Amino acid sequence: MRNSSISDRDPCPYRIVEDIGGAFAFGAIGGGVWHFGKGAWNSPKGSRLTGAISNTAARAPVMGGQFAVWGGLFACCDCTLSAIRQKEDPWNSIISGAATGGILAARAGPKAMASAAVVGGVILALIEGMGIWMNNYFAMPPPGMEDQMASAVGPPANDITAPPTMGGLGLIPSGLSNTTKRATQPATMTMGDGGFDSGGHETTFSSGISSSSSEEEKKGGWWSFRS
Repeated sequence: MRNSSISDRDPCPYRIVEDIGGAFAFGAIGGGVWHFGKGAWNSPKGSRLTGAISNTAARAPVMGGQFAVWGGLFACCDCTLSAIRQKEDPWNSIISGAATGGILAARAGPKAMASAAVVGGVILALIEGMGIWMNNYFAMPPPGMEDQMASAVGPPANDITAPPTMGGLGLIPSGLSNTTKRATQPATMTMGDGGFDSGGHETTFSSGISSSSSEEEKKGGWWSFRS
């Protein structure tokens, strides 16, 4: 999966300068805050502000330079891997972090190199994983939005599973519809010998079903889709 933050970065020759400057600024600002508090804490009363400023001016640039070295090595390794693999993905950053940690600890021996490489790779893997998770999280629609979109669109016009009231097909066979319409008509009743005036006619019960429908049922029933 391609990370959008990787694709938005500058090309490789300019990326090295960008990473060096960004790492120096980050280290100088962060180190300045840290050493300002440390200098104020270690200074005697009455000269805390002076001691904090002096400590910041002495140590913040050093920390910024250390971060700049790390950022420059990382950018060089990243550009080298991009040129070799011909692709931009999180694996370049992870391998570059491991290589940078190993190079910086090369003077301490093989064990220190291996430990620093593992730590650098793990840290970069966590950073890249967090970036991918944040991109996926903010790209997803809010909870419940999919249901609202589905309800707004409604079921498709050709949905045979939808009930007739939901705009589906809901087709009733022609034989069944005719029979249903006739069956729903009220039956007429005339009584000859009862309390009602029959007009001299015999009592008849009409169910509204014609002889044609009964012949239809004998032949094959109301199901019109028979073979």
